[in-house]
Amino acid sequence: MATTDSRITIHMVTSLDGFVARRDGRVDWLETTDEFAGGEALDDAGAEAFLNTIDCYVMGSRTYENAMRIESEGQGWPYGD
Repeated sequence: MATTDSRITIHMVTSLDGFVARRDGRVDWLETTDEFAGGEALDDAGAEAFLNTIDCYVMGSRTYENAMRIESEGQGWPYGD
């Protein structure tokens, strides 16, 4: 029987009060720069390469609804192709 290697990557956001979005639905506190410790930076090509390795997303309904809103506003799908 042939086997394949699988990898699960978890990208999860949480807050101390258990609510990621503010009462008005904003999640602006999640915004960050693309620079990391040691001066390493994530460029668009690196982000796109990572997103292309993902086969499946699991997200809550509000996250999905916000992603759909972002896409409908012409900003594109925030989770890659």
